[in-house]
Order: sequence, then structure tokens, then C-alpha cells
Amino acid sequence: MTGLVGPCSTVGAAQTKRNNRTSAVNNSEHVIKGIDHLIVMTGDLDRSNRLWKSLGFATTARGFHDSGGTANHLIMLDQTYIELLGMVDRQQASPYRIMMEEAAGLWGIALRGSAEAAFTFWTSLGLDVAAPASLSRAVDVAGRSERARFQITMLARTSEVPFLIFCCEQLTPQFVWQPDQAPHPNGASTLKEVVLIVEGDGVQRQLGRIMGRSAIVDSSGSATINMGDCRIVFLSHAGFVRRFGAGAAVKSAARPTIAAVTIAAADLEGARSEARHAAVLVMPTLKGGFIEILRDDGVVVEWVSASSS
Repeated sequence: MTGLVGPCSTVGAAQTKRNNRTSAVNNSEHVIKGIDHLIVMTGDLDRSNRLWKSLGFATTARGFHDSGGTANHLIMLDQTYIELLGMVDRQQASPYRIMMEEAAGLWGIALRGSAEAAFTFWTSLGLDVAAPASLSRAVDVAGRSERARFQITMLARTSEVPFLIFCCEQLTPQFVWQPDQAPHPNGASTLKEVVLIVEGDGVQRQLGRIMGRSAIVDSSGSATINMGDCRIVFLSHAGFVRRFGAGAAVKSAARPTIAAVTIAAADLEGARSEARHAAVLVMPTLKGGFIEILRDDGVVVEWVSASSS
């Protein structure tokens, strides 16, 4: 049944929508609400999935995208997830194929929020941004087929920010964060930090504009953008080596690069035990945690205790 809406109601609804959008743009803290997920590009999705599972992560069943010949496995966390993305049909063309095959690693940060509000906000800053687009993929939910639906708006890659930055609006979050999702044997619970290697302050200033937040610089010169439940940390190469060790610089791509993530575990010793049985380099940190160097996937994973983080 369709109701009749008079002209005054239509104008009022449109004006309300414009006012809400203007409010969101003027208060940029509420446009970008956090990090929705991270993307690890991999040249061999089977191998990558086996690697992360060997570290005690419970990955989701393979999901196939409708175009581009790509598929994924997800590592679900409390409010975020890590997406392992790779080619499964090499006859198709994907704009990300070079990233996967020539420089595997963390290549994307998907931000949480309204895709339309992000588009309006980023356009107001003069950024090169694509209009919101609707995407979906098939998912299995308790034995039945459903479609997870998203709306995204993506910023153009630049020499200053060469990785993917986009806003991902989850339209069906119940099909992504499923209540019966198996827990991680390593106790992984929360994404705490995303660490970038940069030189100079250009990247942090540009990402600060994109996020609608200013970076905080500490006495050592490292900068941080607080994203609510997670932080983006900017370190020089020297600063990264001081924190993680010389052997942790795993990706040879030109700077800047997304190099590491910090994950909180409910059982840090359980996570450490899982890591010791995997074929990766494990090193202790000064604060009682440890790091895993996933050289083939171009990622450093730092572990901290959920109780102390």
C-alpha cells in the first residue's frame, strides 16, 4: 500500500535530509566513525588463509565477489575485521592485481560511516572521490544463502596516499558479524592500532583531513590519530625499527606503507602458544607482548593483552 505525500511534506523531508547532511559535514567527527576493516592483498589466497589459520585465527568461508575475479576470507574482530583478498579467476581483470602479485601486504583501510555523508564531506574538502556505489556478495548464514550489502565511496589513490582509503557503509551487518561465528583459538578480540611507515608529516596531515581529526604528536616525534576504538600510528622507518626491530620491515613497497597492526587478545599466552607452532618469526616486545612477522603476506602483527591495552 502506498501512502500519498503532499508537496509540503515532500519539501520538509528533503530539507530535513539536507539539514542532516549539512550537520554531518560541519561536525566531521561524526562523519568518519572509526575503522570498519583492513584489506590484506595476497598473491595466493589459499596459502594466506592457511597461514592466518595456523596462527590461531578462525577465518570465514571463502566469499566470491561479483566482479574482478577476486575472493576473500575474513578475520572477524569485535567491531572490525581483516580481509584477506586475492585473485581466484585470473582471466578477469582486477585493478588490484599488481598489488596482490607484486607487493602483498596491507593495502586498504575501510572507514566506518555513511557513504553518502563521507562523499559530501570529502567533496567539500576538494578531494577526488567517487560517488557512492552499491556492492553485495553472497554469504552463508546458518545454512541459508543471504547477500551482504554495502555502500562504498572511494578516494582516488595519490602519490601521498598510495593505498586504498574508502568509506564502507555496512547495510546488513548481521550477515557480516554473525552471532554464531566461531571464536579465534588465539583469543584475538580487538584491533587496537594500525601502524604506517611514513617520512615527514604530509601523510598524517592528509589522513587527518580525510578522517576529520587532527594527529597528536608526542615528544618522540611519532604521530597518532585516535579513531575511537582504534588508533592510526605514524612512524618513520627508524621509529618503526626501534619499536618492532630491524627484521620487521617486511614490505619493500615505496613509502608510505601500512606495515603493522596491533591486536588485543583475551588470552595473550594462548596467542603466544599458537604463534610458536606456526611457521613465522615470533619476537617478544618490551611491554610483555610479542610480534609475528608474516613475511609472505607483508604484515607485522603485534599482540597485547586485552586486560592491559
